[in-house]
Amino acid sequence: MKLKLYQINALPLLCKQMAYDAKFLRVPEVLWLGAFPSDSEKYSLPQQCLLPLTAEDKRKTEAILLRCYLQREAPQWRFELKLMLERGVKFELEALSVHEINFLSEVYIPSKIQGGVHI
Repeated sequence: MKLKLYQINALPLLCKQMAYDAKFLRVPEVLWLGAFPSDSEKYSLPQQCLLPLTAEDKRKTEAILLRCYLQREAPQWRFELKLMLERGVKFELEALSVHEINFLSEVYIPSKIQGGVHI
């Protein structure tokens, strides 16, 4: 596989080229182990742990949902992003520690890995 390296300061000049190289820049095997919008209910996060989506959050989420590869290849991502828009809230991963200080390391992450709960 041929990978191309782009310098951050040269990014504006290379955006057009990057569109042609998208198939080389993707990582289809990546698994998202982080917090899902559906986790707020699953792990009973209190309302004070939820943050309202900003206009920028909504704009970016809607733009992501328009990407063609999400429509074809990542239905679970689409579900989670739509759920976040419907609820109008987000939360930080650290909010899961509301239950106990070691909840992330002792419960959340092991359950995600062992249960194969990832996207």
